[in-house]
Amino acid sequence: IGYDVEGKGFDPTVGKIKREETGADAGAELGVRSSLLTALLCCNTSLSKVRDPETGEEKWEPKGNSSEAPIVVASRKVGFSENICGEYHRVLEIPFSSSRKMMLTVTDVAGRRELCSGG
Repeated sequence: IGYDVEGKGFDPTVGKIKREETGADAGAELGVRSSLLTALLCCNTSLSKVRDPETGEEKWEPKGNSSEAPIVVASRKVGFSENICGEYHRVLEIPFSSSRKMMLTVTDVAGRRELCSGG
């Protein structure tokens, strides 16, 4: 199964997550929601609306690691906010290392029947 994430820049209000083969909205699918929540729990990046000082237009801007921003944007498209991370206790974080080419987080999900609504 493949998915397409539609949108424009960092704006989480534009576009949807759709099934690649049918174009059907996949934002409520358990696999999509649980994968995005799991990825979001590993992120330290947030999105906020800011006003461009030159044009006066509002735009979405990530704060934090730019490689995590697409995860946050996609998560917002299915209804998650970075605030949901406060509902889960992060037990351990090992920051990104260029020599390891990875970071690690461990989140306590004990005592939950579902990781997120619907799954």
